[in-house]
Parts: sequence; structure tokens; C-alpha cells
Amino acid sequence: MNTPGGSGSGSALLHREYAPADLSALVPVPRRETLPAIPDPVAAGRDEPLDVRLHAPTPDAVVVRVTGALHLCNCGELTTRVRQQLCRAPHVVVDLTSVSSVDVRVAGELRTLRARAVGCGTHLHIAAENERVVEVLRRVDVGEPVVNRTADAVLACLAPRNG
Repeated sequence: MNTPGGSGSGSALLHREYAPADLSALVPVPRRETLPAIPDPVAAGRDEPLDVRLHAPTPDAVVVRVTGALHLCNCGELTTRVRQQLCRAPHVVVDLTSVSSVDVRVAGELRTLRARAVGCGTHLHIAAENERVVEVLRRVDVGEPVVNRTADAVLACLAPRNG
């Protein structure tokens, strides 16, 4: 009797092939060491709420005070508030002294605000004291010099000088 794969009688009974046993379930999985998470400043800033408040210390100036982390997802509130003030006073000061971080993508929004301010005949001033915030804004060139001072210092420079 000839059987497939063999010659002669009974060869099919001599070498029966078994599938190898799957032992992978018995092999322990290598341990992964958990490394401490590296904080992402942009992601961390998204958890920090943005607060935008208006202050009009004189009829010629409006201060838009911003507190928190400023990034592209929440800068709409800032741009709306600033746009509303551009025809109200000849000087609008965007006070970023209490801003903890700025996303570089916000620079485009600030450039747009500056262009709109020029169209309204308003001077848009940007004040910031946090060195990281100032560096980001200077690096991306928002179109207006960023004053490394407080908004009060900017207002003092704008006040009419009594001679």
C-alpha cells in the first residue's frame, strides 16, 4: 500500500508529525520600567483656565489683563475682548504679565489684532514680564515691540507729562 508522503507499507504510521506546542503563554513578559512622565507645557497649559479682564484707568487707555496659559485653543476670548476695545480708546494695553506660558501659534492672532488696531487708529501695546513669554513673542515678531514691563509702567509712559 502506497500512502502519500511515504513509500511502502506502513510508513504513514512511523512518522506522525505533531504541531509544536505553543509555549508563549508560559514565557513571562519582559517588565517595562515606568519612566516619569515629561510634562508637556502646552498640554499642561490647557488645564489652566484663561482669565481676561478689562480695566479702563483713563479715557485714553484700556488695559486687557490676561491670566493663565495662552494657547491657540483659548486665545479666541482674548482676541474678542481686544477687538471690542480697539475703537473705544486710542491706547489698548494687552497685559500678559500674569500669563504663565504662550503658544507660538498665538502670534498670528496677535499680528491680526495689531493690523486691526492700526486700521482703527489705535496703538496696541503688549506688556509682559515673564522672560519665557517675552522671548516667545519677540522670536515670532508679533509686529509690535513687546515691552518687558508691567501694564502700569506702560500707562505711566502714556500719561501726559505735566511740565
